[in-house]
Amino acid sequence: MSEKLNTLTMNIEREFFASILSRPQRKNIEYRNMSEYWLTRLDKVGKPPFKLRLLNGILPPVPEATLIVTKVVKSKKKEELQFHLGKILEVKY
Repeated sequence: MSEKLNTLTMNIEREFFASILSRPQRKNIEYRNMSEYWLTRLDKVGKPPFKLRLLNGILPPVPEATLIVTKVVKSKKKEELQFHLGKILEVKY
């Protein structure tokens, strides 16, 4: 099933990347500002579930993880998007 899901890619700082990948997982929600940029990208990927590809760095090879997003909450009060993270599919580097 996960092969047919759309993928959203975002960069993430090392501290948060490590918290998401730790066992037990300490961070299970990733936050982004509710900007036009992220709303457009979210519209392109569609409704959950979808894959989230997290990159920690710019120049290859960079640490990378692919996870399933189970839910996205749009908090207008905090003006943020909350990506609820599910199963870790793959980790590289």
